[in-house]
Amino acid sequence: MSLPHQVFTTQEIKCIEQEHAATNNGHCYDLMEKAGRAVFEAMRQVNSHPNMVYVLVGKGNNGGDGYITAASLLKHHIPFRIFAVGIPHTDSEAYTAFSYFTQLGGQVEYELPDLVEEAHNGNSPDIVIDALLGTGLESAPREPFAKWIDFINSTKAYVISVDIPSGVNADTGMVYTDSVMANKTVCMLGLKPGLLTGDAVDYVGEIVVCELGVDVSSFHGTFDAREMDGASYLPIYLSNYEEVIPDLPVRMPSAHKGDAGKVLLIGGAKGYGGAISICGHGALRAGAGLVKVATDKVNVTALNSLRPELMTLDMHNSLALSDAIAWADVIAIGPGFGLEPNNEIILEEVLSADKPTVVDADALNIMARVGLSFCKRAILTPHPGEAARLLGISTERVNADRYHAVYELQQRCGGIVLLKGAGTLICDGKSIIVIQEGSPAMASGGMGDLLTGIIAALRAEGLSQMQATVAGACIHGRAGYLSGEYYGAIGALALDLLPFVRFLVNKRPGLIEQLQNQHQNLSAHNAANMLGDHLLS
Repeated sequence: MSLPHQVFTTQEIKCIEQEHAATNNGHCYDLMEKAGRAVFEAMRQVNSHPNMVYVLVGKGNNGGDGYITAASLLKHHIPFRIFAVGIPHTDSEAYTAFSYFTQLGGQVEYELPDLVEEAHNGNSPDIVIDALLGTGLESAPREPFAKWIDFINSTKAYVISVDIPSGVNADTGMVYTDSVMANKTVCMLGLKPGLLTGDAVDYVGEIVVCELGVDVSSFHGTFDAREMDGASYLPIYLSNYEEVIPDLPVRMPSAHKGDAGKVLLIGGAKGYGGAISICGHGALRAGAGLVKVATDKVNVTALNSLRPELMTLDMHNSLALSDAIAWADVIAIGPGFGLEPNNEIILEEVLSADKPTVVDADALNIMARVGLSFCKRAILTPHPGEAARLLGISTERVNADRYHAVYELQQRCGGIVLLKGAGTLICDGKSIIVIQEGSPAMASGGMGDLLTGIIAALRAEGLSQMQATVAGACIHGRAGYLSGEYYGAIGALALDLLPFVRFLVNKRPGLIEQLQNQHQNLSAHNAANMLGDHLLS
């Protein structure tokens, strides 16, 4: 989906509305009119001739948008019914919209119909417009809203939510007990952060942003969280693979392995050699010139057999490890590392070397155990559980506000923090980046180890801390999407992403399509197999 680059909190949107009202006779009713019409147009793109549309409205401005949508349905003679939980306050813009709708002859119902009976009569809705609850929700919906949300979810209709699915927190992505499962969300004025991360991604469906004729970009980054409650901690931006292409490495004709960087990977305790192996594969396919793996000696033979390009050493040989640390341009530590007390010494030596470092997995757990280090040259890549241990809070609290968690962790640790999960977040202390890449195909072990290797390689190839982290996350997420698209989302393994990682690092995401064009009868699946088998052989 094509979305704006900039993201706004609900409080920031309110400030934009106040600025608009100050130059528009003190109101924003014109924006409500535009919003309602935008929802109507979004509905027509889904189904221009529905047999029946249900519009469910609350008493706030979200409901006001719904009344304008219903007025458009009335004017275009599209069959619909509108159900309201109550009448808006008389001094509100929502009441103006309600009055406009009723003056047109619109009829409002205040009791929900029996869906079984409506189906029997052939009046089941094709489309449901959710205009119940807007962006101000901060707790689980109370009755009657919870009942009405359940009603929407029990229909078999295509659901369009106005601004935010009712029951989702627009700022954090927190999904409360009862939330609408939308097929499409029409987001007004600016893109809300809660639509993009955490559990909310399962509820929002396709996102459409309507700026309603307001130049919202001029406001972005102008709000200070210290001065305005509800402002973002830092400016929030969206990023995807296409945006990082200019940052990706370029090989000169004279390039040799030394130019592409030397990466040291540390991890792989006994029984966990696969994690550091996956990390090594990721570093090689992302373009690192030389990759050395410090691991438990029981893993060495298997690593050399599986991928002879990986150099190896015993991570418990302190002299050999010190030499490798001095040799490396970039160090990544943590995949399969283990939690043995001696590993605390290894981690301290790595962080004391003051080299570009990626810290992941058990290295993060050790940091949580011994106390956080302020490491300005490090890139930390926790999943929510690891972030919770580092912050000394529950995983539930991390997931309840992922933006605050990544910001707080960066403030404590310095450097770059990448918080994994749906809607990966990256914070460098100056901004928060939301990665608009990924796939449920990536729900299997080893994916994080692969990401660590990719980021380490890009850092060694000359990208800055932030460039390497954002580009690595975008490549990793897009590779996961492509793997799921061509092979299927279920059963994907971390190493299945490697052919796509190589395509993407080389700025050639369309190779599969090109191969199909050359062989017109070749399916996308077989094209991916052909290229993948070649690269993995």
